[in-house]
Amino acid sequence: MSNDTGAIARQRHYTSLRDVDREVLRTTWSISYGDPGFTTQFGTPPEASSRHAATSIYKIITDVRWIYRGACLACSWEGPDRRRRDEAIEDAHDHTHPGWRDLLIFPGTRSAKASKLWWAHVRATYPKGWFDAGGPLRLYIEPPFDRHEAGAAPGGGFILYEPCRKPPRSDAVQLLLE
Repeated sequence: MSNDTGAIARQRHYTSLRDVDREVLRTTWSISYGDPGFTTQFGTPPEASSRHAATSIYKIITDVRWIYRGACLACSWEGPDRRRRDEAIEDAHDHTHPGWRDLLIFPGTRSAKASKLWWAHVRATYPKGWFDAGGPLRLYIEPPFDRHEAGAAPGGGFILYEPCRKPPRSDAVQLLLE
């Protein structure tokens, strides 16, 4: 058991495990499938990033209970245990891109994302150099909700989805004019 922390150290330990019981693998911290830095148990461990970059790590507690932590690909930072991957990814962005929660959230419709004008507006609205530094893009999404998407933002950062808020229900009575 390695006591090193951080996504890179955890993944290096995970890929070093050979001829171990399946349960040992399941309960060992490793980078979440599809997140930056992910490799299989037999893959080559990732190298540390030159800049702070968000990812998530997980381990299986029971068949129905997994825990996640946000982690950084450049340093040993790890966030608190979370029940959902998206919460861990958001923790990681608090570390790698402080202030992301204050950014404008754009509509995430397919037609909007296909528009060059929409993308120009997004780039003009976010801080200069934000996407070059791997910063996330915040989008509203309609149900069914998607999980945060790695590598989908300009510059290779995450798209962080936020559920659309429904307008408040009106209890006003509509009168019929005769």
